[in-house]
Amino acid sequence: MTATSAAPLATGVPAAVGGWLARGLPESVPPFRAERIAGGYSMLTYRVTDVAGHAWVLRHRPAGRHDGGAHDTGREARAMSALHPTAVPVPRVRLVGTAGDPLGLPCHVTDFVDGHVLADADAAATLLDPAALRHASLSVVATLAALHAVDPDEVGLGDLGPRGAYLRRQLHRWRSVIARSSAGEAAPRAARLEAMAARLERRMPRDDRSRVVHGDYRLGNAIVDAGGGIRAVLDWELVTLGEPLADLGLLAAFWDPPAEAMLGVRLATSAPGAASLDEAVAHYAALTGEDLSDFDFHYRMACWRVAGTALRALNRYRSGVMNDDVDTTRFVVACDAWIELAQRPL
Repeated sequence: MTATSAAPLATGVPAAVGGWLARGLPESVPPFRAERIAGGYSMLTYRVTDVAGHAWVLRHRPAGRHDGGAHDTGREARAMSALHPTAVPVPRVRLVGTAGDPLGLPCHVTDFVDGHVLADADAAATLLDPAALRHASLSVVATLAALHAVDPDEVGLGDLGPRGAYLRRQLHRWRSVIARSSAGEAAPRAARLEAMAARLERRMPRDDRSRVVHGDYRLGNAIVDAGGGIRAVLDWELVTLGEPLADLGLLAAFWDPPAEAMLGVRLATSAPGAASLDEAVAHYAALTGEDLSDFDFHYRMACWRVAGTALRALNRYRSGVMNDDVDTTRFVVACDAWIELAQRPL
């Protein structure tokens, strides 16, 4: 695999890609420039600008083999297009490309949304004052409640995924991903994750609901304004129909202070002003009327799944699929951390 085939915008915007962009973005003034946006380990994401100062975001999947629904740019674009008229803030989709288009990989282009990404506590404390961060931390919960209130049939997403059995399908899917990522030093970690999967399977709660679920919902996947309002929710590649409390479990897993100690990263929700996890969960319950008696299960399954994601990322980077110079030790550390979090007493 060549660097160009894995990351076709790494050295600039090829003329054919520029022509495709110009035809689909009538307000644009070529030529175009593409700058990689750091922070993701799944999709490759670029800020694309023209000479007039217009900006868009282009996301494309990495080259190579893909697991299940991972890296599905078409699915992501479809969900954002459907949700754009609702109360859920998402970027406006402008173009959707397939492997047959000039880029050579499935992709989509959205309008660029100005604002802040609160990647960690330092970013949160620098970019927002405590009152604004509190507003952001509660607004991201309110936005999740708004997403789960969307009727998938009414917005044209009724066939986005199978109905019911979401948790069992997720368990089966991630077990398969983990098994395929179990070579070398990953083997003992994969064995621990399989043992945890068996315990989760025995404790499975109700699994018959089919709401729109984001699949990777957390404050770090949102763009906020200076006052803490949510301007856009990002990273919809795992969106499907399923159990809404799975989203809440993942949001909690990336909110919970123990994640900081295990991962060596201070999360945005630990910066001054942010609501506590208990406040966030209570806010979701108040907005939705949800029974949270099974919250413990959803939290643990979220931690287990994130551990599997780290194991998959380790495998993809070490096999050269992502074609980036990344210190893969971070994925080993993350996998071990999320395994421990999934097993700690609540």
